Amino acid sequence: MRYLAFFRGINVGGKNIVKMKELRELFTELGFVNVRSYIQSGNLLFTSDKELNELSKLVTDAFVKKFGFSVPIIYRTKSEMLSMVQSLPFTVEELAEVESSDSQIAHLYVYFSGKEIAEQELSYAGERAVVRSKNIYYLTEKSIRLSKLTSQLNRLSDELTARNWKTILKLVDLLNE
Repeated sequence: MRYLAFFRGINVGGKNIVKMKELRELFTELGFVNVRSYIQSGNLLFTSDKELNELSKLVTDAFVKKFGFSVPIIYRTKSEMLSMVQSLPFTVEELAEVESSDSQIAHLYVYFSGKEIAEQELSYAGERAVVRSKNIYYLTEKSIRLSKLTSQLNRLSDELTARNWKTILKLVDLLNE
């Protein structure tokens, strides 16, 4: 099965530095194949015949042993990623409207959770979030760095990591290769 691992909190602000080459090598040593990383923020694609519970424990233990610290790792299968992209809850018009406010920043993100979250919608002055299962779709008119809503989102799960939509679409392309 083709998997995607999202590592939370590595290579951010000079902390928890992990070279992607070393992370790819670790996954290869663990017996995974077709291992590929995308950008430095901890996105790793790989193939395994192991079930998620088994490979999750294996990766977590090996990561701590190799790098000396632990971080949350959220997994998605190829089919989960395809479904997540197809289930985007925002219309083309909504996306165009927020993007027209500033085309230089990312306006659409998905927060990935390692556990189910109650379905709900949240909003705050130009920001909107839609929770669906283990994904939170987040749309903002301004930079995510100025968000008032993200602190609420981070309280929904202690296992969240976010990626912008451009990165997500690239990862889905890589999963389809």
